[in-house]
Amino acid sequence: MKQTTLRYRALRRVRSLPAETASRLLGMPAISRTLNKAYEKARASHRPRLPGLSSRDMDIVAGLEKNGVYITSLAALDLPGTDALWTSATGIANAYSVRAKAGEFAGQYTVQVGAEDMMRHPHIVHWPLNDRILDIVETYLGLPAACDTLNFFYTLADGRQVAARRWHRDVEDRRMVKVIVYLHDVDEEGGPLEVLHRAFPGCDQLDGANFPVLTQEMLEGRLGGTLERGDVTTCTGKAGTVIFADVASRYHRGRPAIARDRSALFYNFFSRSPLRPFFCERHVFSRAQLAELAAGQTARARDCMLWHANVPLLARIVPRARA
Repeated sequence: MKQTTLRYRALRRVRSLPAETASRLLGMPAISRTLNKAYEKARASHRPRLPGLSSRDMDIVAGLEKNGVYITSLAALDLPGTDALWTSATGIANAYSVRAKAGEFAGQYTVQVGAEDMMRHPHIVHWPLNDRILDIVETYLGLPAACDTLNFFYTLADGRQVAARRWHRDVEDRRMVKVIVYLHDVDEEGGPLEVLHRAFPGCDQLDGANFPVLTQEMLEGRLGGTLERGDVTTCTGKAGTVIFADVASRYHRGRPAIARDRSALFYNFFSRSPLRPFFCERHVFSRAQLAELAAGQTARARDCMLWHANVPLLARIVPRARA
């Protein structure tokens, strides 16, 4: 088993080399400056076409701008399809809890609900693709939004600081929005999202193809001391809590759960021409399944889901990195 795992990791690393090489090239100063100018020009050009928002939804955008995070709830958002989403998602979460208690996921730290299960509940995927959510995301990004579908994670409470439980920044685009839905109560011991509000040496510099990935101890070493009140937003909340977070511009982590397992939905948004498209599509769906899910949706939702069809050719020829 150990040899199989090591072989898989080695193969994944080899398959990700083209994407990592492309990311390093994009990070070169001359190339980065050129791309950033084009990006700011595109945002300026799109500004007159940004949608109008209600004051309540502008509060979400303002929270993202100020702190990189805004916490609300399914009840407050009151979006169409919420009841169906809740019934299906909590049903799946409960089934995974039974499997976890039976020891099926022993040795794993996070389990992702597979495409077969998700295709039986397409309304879970479709839930954030209404104009209101897309307007909020587009206003914050400053560009038309792409939805990289979602990750439905069942996280085991083992306390390990691994993968997304370490402090990190996502690298798919310059700005991103994750819309996270807690499927049960999440307190400080239940694996809440945490967003960092302090800078530290190297926080804006790529370490190879990614920004530095840090344990709590490593982060405090770079900060020169322990985190204080106000340095971090710890996103605790009742079942049905919804979090909007910019995971590209802010360091964040899933705090290691120690008291109870956590189930949550993570919807992923970025611009339709993301900086690093080869680091996108880290979900469970094939492109054929995405086309099936997009069928029957509004034109805007279809364009949002099938964003990869319009990525420039040079970006499309770089193979996708393995998750």
